Amino acid sequence: MITIEFYGLYRLNYKMAKTQLEASTLKDLLEKIAVKYPVYSYKELKNSVILINEVNFIKLKKFRTPLKDGDVVFIMSPASGG
Repeated sequence: MITIEFYGLYRLNYKMAKTQLEASTLKDLLEKIAVKYPVYSYKELKNSVILINEVNFIKLKKFRTPLKDGDVVFIMSPASGG
């Protein structure tokens, strides 16, 4: 299972801090989140700040980054404030 932790507006609007899903890539994970929790579309989720095991997904293989059991994905809304 992949652990997904939500921050910013996502945490408020999903009404949860974290969840778990099975996914093979980051793209697959975002698509599954959009279907299971239809608060945000896949297109909206693609604009998020995303870290996979504390590494920005841009430094990895972006949306093609493979995911494995035990990975932690942080998804932050692009308009988070302090």
